[in-house]
Amino acid sequence: MNRKPAQETGNKLWCVGCMVITVVLFFTVSAQAMSGRDVYEKVHQVRSRMLDRKTEASMALFDKGGGKRTRTLTEYSKKADPEAYKVLVVFNSPPDLKGVGFLMYAHTFADRDLWAYFPEYRRIRRIPVTSQDDSFFGSDFSYDDFGGPPNLDDYKFSILREDNFDGKPCYVVEVTPKIRRKYTRYVAWVAKDLWIHLKIDYYQDKEIYRAGVFRNIRIVDGIATPFKLDMENRKTGHRTELTVESIKYHTNFPDELFTQRSLERGGR
Repeated sequence: MNRKPAQETGNKLWCVGCMVITVVLFFTVSAQAMSGRDVYEKVHQVRSRMLDRKTEASMALFDKGGGKRTRTLTEYSKKADPEAYKVLVVFNSPPDLKGVGFLMYAHTFADRDLWAYFPEYRRIRRIPVTSQDDSFFGSDFSYDDFGGPPNLDDYKFSILREDNFDGKPCYVVEVTPKIRRKYTRYVAWVAKDLWIHLKIDYYQDKEIYRAGVFRNIRIVDGIATPFKLDMENRKTGHRTELTVESIKYHTNFPDELFTQRSLERGGR
């Protein structure tokens, strides 16, 4: 008489068990299915949201012997439909760098024009795209570090493992350029859910030549933003620490700000 209810109860438990297993398998497969390209699609989305901003920052340069030089700068950037984005950086101090500037037009995420201005010589110099990995005005950052999101089709991506860095779960992704760059590849620790870099090691063949760490992450207007950026040249022992003093998103600057005339006038 009691067999049927017992059988029904058993069937229900079996079904619940199947559902639990299915859900677990779904999330496990979903996590495993995420590719390196998937991770960088999300990184690209966040970096695109970071455009339209004004940043005030200080930069400290440390040489191998312990010497220190400091400078301050202002960075402006803008989404520029139908172009990809525009960036203008102007140094405010020290006196010998005041008014020195950098301008970038990204017509697409792959096609960029770069210029630098030096008040001492009263001339604008075009920077070849092949030099985008060179030192940004004597620092350990590159011109490319001050650019916006890259063209993802120019790279290959591979997830190496999952890890924790600075207390945050990360995907560790190997990124290899398809076109010639100063580095042969880099390995990046990308924070899950935040989708920003926490650490990057740039390689020239088997050796790390440049390493960056990004800390003091704050949420500004819903965007995860590192306020402390440290870049070291492992070959020279030189290190640059960039501190964001203030940042404002959704600035909607006029196109006139991102011109060579504006570059000559220090962003005015």
